[in-house]
Amino acid sequence: MTFDFLNPMMLLGLLGISLPILVHLLSRKRYDIVHWGAMQFLQLGRRTRRRIRLEGWLLLAIRMLLIALITFALARPWISGGFLSKFISTQSRDVVFIIDGSYSMGWEGEATTPHSAAIQWIHRFMEELNSGDTITIIDARDQPRLVTESPTHQFELVREKLNQLPPPAGSSNLANSVSKAIQTLSTTSNLEREIIVLTDDQAFCWSPQDTILWDQVNDLLQQSAVPIDLWATNVGGEKNQGVQSNLRVDKLMASREVCVKNLPVKIATTIRYDGPEPTLISPVYFEVDGQRINEKTQSVKIENHGEAAIEFQYRFEDEGTHVVSVVLDPDQLPGDDRSDAALHVTSALPVLLVDGTPSFDPTRSEVFFTNLALMAPTNRTPWIQTTVIEKEQLNAEILKNQAVVILANVDALTETQAGDLIDFVNHEGGGVMIALGDQINPEQYQKLLFHAEGLIPVKLKAHESNPGIDFGNLIQISSDSLQTPWLARFRGEYASGLTSARFNHWWDVSILDQAVEPPDDETEESKAKPKSTPVKIAELSNNKPLMFLMNHERGRVMLLTSSIDADWNNLPTKPDYVPFLHEAIFELSAGRVFRNINTDEPIVVPVPAKTTIDQLEFLDPNNNPVAGTIDSSANGATFQSPNTSLPGVYALNPKQGVETELKADRFVVNFDRSESDLTPLTEAQQKTLSDDYHLTFFKTLDELKQAMFSDVSETEFWRVLLLIFLLLMVGELFLTRRLVQGGHATLADHNHPDSTI
Repeated sequence: MTFDFLNPMMLLGLLGISLPILVHLLSRKRYDIVHWGAMQFLQLGRRTRRRIRLEGWLLLAIRMLLIALITFALARPWISGGFLSKFISTQSRDVVFIIDGSYSMGWEGEATTPHSAAIQWIHRFMEELNSGDTITIIDARDQPRLVTESPTHQFELVREKLNQLPPPAGSSNLANSVSKAIQTLSTTSNLEREIIVLTDDQAFCWSPQDTILWDQVNDLLQQSAVPIDLWATNVGGEKNQGVQSNLRVDKLMASREVCVKNLPVKIATTIRYDGPEPTLISPVYFEVDGQRINEKTQSVKIENHGEAAIEFQYRFEDEGTHVVSVVLDPDQLPGDDRSDAALHVTSALPVLLVDGTPSFDPTRSEVFFTNLALMAPTNRTPWIQTTVIEKEQLNAEILKNQAVVILANVDALTETQAGDLIDFVNHEGGGVMIALGDQINPEQYQKLLFHAEGLIPVKLKAHESNPGIDFGNLIQISSDSLQTPWLARFRGEYASGLTSARFNHWWDVSILDQAVEPPDDETEESKAKPKSTPVKIAELSNNKPLMFLMNHERGRVMLLTSSIDADWNNLPTKPDYVPFLHEAIFELSAGRVFRNINTDEPIVVPVPAKTTIDQLEFLDPNNNPVAGTIDSSANGATFQSPNTSLPGVYALNPKQGVETELKADRFVVNFDRSESDLTPLTEAQQKTLSDDYHLTFFKTLDELKQAMFSDVSETEFWRVLLLIFLLLMVGELFLTRRLVQGGHATLADHNHPDSTI
């Protein structure tokens, strides 16, 4: 048997018991006695004084008990088990329904999907609840979403919210949702508290192997002042019984997210099959902006539990953001039958070349080969539009209209220029390539750009060179180090390739330990925010790093430890030099706007200056309006929205009839495709969750309901205390009246002529 209080802080009111005692002591304060003649007629007998004294002590005890009773009642005591719960019980309860919102709940193999079955069951269940009960609905996704903002008695509102639930999509984390439910119940007032998880019994969403998440659930349960029942049941019908057939398409991988008109883009993915057939032949469709390109349709043959790689190539003729999709024929699990990606197409990418060694002879300029490779004079429609400046011309104004900036052997920058470049990367999403050389000032780079809050946290250790001239001592690019997708095309040992270039000079560079040298003005917010780390994407054959790439909040930075011209290497003489520079530029520019993100990552996109939120319409994958804000600053205006819990295609459009320079934009929110694994929880996994984390599993919804309504072991008895309080109040009034009236009667009898002492 357990005894506890719902509001234990109210027990501080027991200090009020001292008030009647204090009043009693003050009333007994001794005064100076003045004898006067008639005093003898007021003398009381010993028996009378004893009776009055006893009644006074009784009245004092009753008043102290009244304070104790009202204090205990406000503290809301409850008892679990014992005979008292059989006679005094409350049926009011707080119920949290967790509906699994993952796309496996959209299985169409039954008359109704598991998601629809869960909603219908809650509708029926509410008919059996009392008016004093509260309901909370949690839509379980990657992050739990409260459908009802707080526990509510308004059942009609709950029904309305249930009918507005978005269809199942993406994956879910049931452990996080259970933790959210426990935290929600900590704000409720009823003694009976239940959490009901309605899912399809799929093992993936339960994450039974993630003990950290479930230990957090255990900690929250132990912190709860009132026991919470955790119930779970399968609403998936026969979905997980036997072998099911499912064909799915994985996440799309585009060769570049930012591209230009008429530049071919490759879109690759993997098709996977699980089912009863040993092999399956299926058509795979390619769509652009929802329109199927019939001539791109391919046919794949996949073995059971196998996969097949597939690739499409496409050239865009129109500028703007386009959504490409790889689509399969519908099956019983439609949530993984398509995969989307958003690509931004422009006429030409603006690139700023900062020349570190300007010269009257253009061929001796540091950016001569770079400029020639990016924008050849014979190319009338270049994919990249370059602008060449000297370092003195670099400022915030010229950076506004650029996608990428290349610092080619620039000796040093001013503090203002360094700050402008950092803002260009972090706030505007620009890309920066830093190519080192013999002119740079390592101390200035280290101070202004190469630190934890700068462009890239690296240490320039030493300028090194290769004195050898014989073939056996050549320093070249290690082919095995080119693992990054956009560099993989340059792997391989062939005479004219990227890996055949010879390097005579380079800087030895190492990654800084960012925890060693934190900035003096580091805030708590910046401490809590994880910092990006440079990634080595290419190295030389002597194991010295050649290229680092680092992602910032929005932009990207690439460091080339050798020169970009022919001073320190013969890279510009190789045919791969031109495609290498183009791929690097497109990779750096991809960070300008993240149009392909994961669930619950914010969408951030530049919008024309002076744009207001009233001019925009932001829609989720179900074409429902989604909230967003406009952030205006000196660097321009951006639209931002953190509401990306649903996977799919989001649209940002100007409202009809509103004049604005904004053009329609699209974004794709991706999700974990592991949800396609329909393997159910095993008995051993269920037993672990039951024994270690207090979850009770039921095979049917009827069994859950029966167990829930028959388990009412916790009982509050504050109502009984209030009843006793009221009875004692009547007794206190009666005793007070008796003392007053009895005292007067005693004095009257004593003063009567016939009375004797």
